[in-house]
Amino acid sequence: MRFTLDRAAFEAQEPVALARKYLSRHQEELARLDRLDGYYRGRHPILDRDKDGGLANNRLVCNHARYITDMSVGYLVGNPVSYAGDGMDAVIDMLQAADASTEDLDLAKDASIFGRAYELVYMSDGETAQPRLACLDPRTAFVIYDDTVERRPLMGVHYYPTFDERLNLTGYRLNAYTMDTAYAAQLDAGFGLSGEAAAQPHYFGAVPLHEISNNEEQLGDFEPVLSLIDAYNVLQSDRVNDKEQFADAIMVLTGAGLGDTEEESGEAQLQLKRKKLLELPADGRAEYLTRQFDEASVEVLKTSLESDIHKFSMVPKLTDQDFAGQASGVAIKYKLLGFEQLALVKERYFREGLRYRLRLLAAVARLRGGSGSPEEGASIAFTRNLPANLLELAQTIQALSGHVSEETLLKLLPIVEDPAAELTRLRADKADAARLQRESFGALTLGGGDDR
Repeated sequence: MRFTLDRAAFEAQEPVALARKYLSRHQEELARLDRLDGYYRGRHPILDRDKDGGLANNRLVCNHARYITDMSVGYLVGNPVSYAGDGMDAVIDMLQAADASTEDLDLAKDASIFGRAYELVYMSDGETAQPRLACLDPRTAFVIYDDTVERRPLMGVHYYPTFDERLNLTGYRLNAYTMDTAYAAQLDAGFGLSGEAAAQPHYFGAVPLHEISNNEEQLGDFEPVLSLIDAYNVLQSDRVNDKEQFADAIMVLTGAGLGDTEEESGEAQLQLKRKKLLELPADGRAEYLTRQFDEASVEVLKTSLESDIHKFSMVPKLTDQDFAGQASGVAIKYKLLGFEQLALVKERYFREGLRYRLRLLAAVARLRGGSGSPEEGASIAFTRNLPANLLELAQTIQALSGHVSEETLLKLLPIVEDPAAELTRLRADKADAARLQRESFGALTLGGGDDR
């Protein structure tokens, strides 16, 4: 759900009052967001299934939702995002101090689960305030945009419940951020204003609470396959139920009985359970009455459901035999084509959010004496988290040597985190080796030549 508002209408309203109006609209989507969070945490509908008549009721959760999200997050930002560009040193230092790589993991996880993620850039308390990053729960945050095609942020809102010492809800804490001001207010349980709102400038030059979408529709990665996940859980649960009911098969006696009275019959059942022996007359017969089920057909259905889950989520099952063996990098990429297409879409929206973050941090750098807009020319590089065939890469680099710059070649190696720094170290090592060679050659020359 995206909130839009005409800029003139926005400027005509008091920010805290406007934020309170949108809170009730944001609450309408909490049921969906809670449901998605529940799937990720393993709270699936199968856990609420009841059966009558004392029948076996195993409730198994096969958490494909968590697998899909964790694989997507690891593939996209499992390797830290790298930044480069002229004048970016101060901004990169801020990113490292704020542990941006960990923050990226949290943001990517929220985007994968809920379809969107929210980040707040703020200044830490203390004598020397430093920019910090906070990933906000999508159930407690939203952004209001203008109604133009550019969708410029007008205000970011963060709210969370407050409780008394008995854990009773007392209201909500509201924080609203505009282009230049941060507002704080206490609300009651009905979102009514309690007391006066406080306001102070923030100097970021833009709304410091921003949104990162997972895709255009803001759908979670496993949201399109929820019905398939439910069907898989039901199938596996009933599979175990059948096994359990098979073990509790009913014995049928023909031409004989276990006793003339109820007491005798009960005693005979106990003896049968203990000794596993049963004496029958000559014309008597005993057999078990069991349910018949086709295990092969169930396995086919299970495989089909699992295949559809991975197919429509576009997240492959990496334990599948298709990924076994020593496949080349090109072969693996073909197998991961759908997954890569999904990652490219996610990367596009994630990159947009990261560039907005750089804009906020660059504003801080300028306040501290920096100049220019380094964020505009900054490059943001994502490195896929996949096992690499170093021999194959080495052969590729050797073939490209002389046709591509050394820094570009170093970017191909997953073991190199900072190609520019690695190139500097490489040139320094070559210079040291050349110096030692010259010194050694000079020592040999001065030490005397031929003694003949």
